[in-house]
Amino acid sequence: MPILSVVIPCYNASSTIEECVLSVMDQSLTDLEIIVVDDGSTDDSLAICRSLSEEDDRISVYTKENAGQGIARNFGMSHATGEYIAFVDADDTCNVEMYRALIGSAKEFDADLVFSGYRDIKDGEVVEEHPNMREVLQGDVAIRQHMADLIASSTGDVGSRCVAVWDGIFRLSLLRKNGIEFPSERTVYSEDLVFKLRALESSNIVSFLPNSYYEYHISESSYSKCVDVHVIDKLVSMYRMIECEFSETLDGFCFSSRNASRLFASFRFALRSAPLDKGRLPFFRAVVSNQNLRNCLALFNPNSSLDKLIYKTFMKKKYIVLSFLFLCFQLKGYLK
Repeated sequence: MPILSVVIPCYNASSTIEECVLSVMDQSLTDLEIIVVDDGSTDDSLAICRSLSEEDDRISVYTKENAGQGIARNFGMSHATGEYIAFVDADDTCNVEMYRALIGSAKEFDADLVFSGYRDIKDGEVVEEHPNMREVLQGDVAIRQHMADLIASSTGDVGSRCVAVWDGIFRLSLLRKNGIEFPSERTVYSEDLVFKLRALESSNIVSFLPNSYYEYHISESSYSKCVDVHVIDKLVSMYRMIECEFSETLDGFCFSSRNASRLFASFRFALRSAPLDKGRLPFFRAVVSNQNLRNCLALFNPNSSLDKLIYKTFMKKKYIVLSFLFLCFQLKGYLK
């Protein structure tokens, strides 16, 4: 049994998957297995992965009907045999020392979860570092405080904590014992956040390393996927799922205002990718008219002038103005 299983879901990633898998193959920690789940690719991704598996018997390649990244990760998790499990996106890479360091910290502190920092890479250059503080959380209060901060800070900021799952490792037995899986991103916005909160809630010890080991590759495709009206339902589902599963656990941590802040930030982020064609105005009309979304955002209290402007325009159902604002902000680079 390897100490670590690394699951890589892959869908039409022929231009990046080889570099991704090689970065895991080349890890200084060699006691690992690599599980590549081809999620019904229609390009050469599957052939590339199978070719790599012929070079390294630690690689297992599975193919399945397309169902999205979250379901592909669950599929990979069901085939994992490691003591810990990690998740890597097919268009990213890992520093060669990443998993040796994470496993080392897990063993030192008997941690259920270990997370590192990460770095943004664009055109082969590091454009920003996101280090962690070195710390070890132990006990309900400390871990619940981190869960609350992961949703949003007490001031409503959602940018200081990484909600993605690729920055760490998870004890596999803990996930299986508690039935922890990813929801589908086709029904819930930010499935990573939900999974991470579930894992944290079941953990006893969580360790953080300051080093920025994971390499998140920024490309035009990272932000170019156009959203449609279904994103509204996914945002509402995220808000309600987090409320249903964690409001009691996080009672006393200003949960309601944090959850509303997370919803608004995700809402704002999603609208950056609103359609630019003739469907744009109908899309924004549907957004401002969605009563479920409006009800969920009723507790949001914007802090910045920009958020106040967006929120006020949304609540007054001025969809043409909202569309224009997002177009201007996007062109000016104000919304990140």
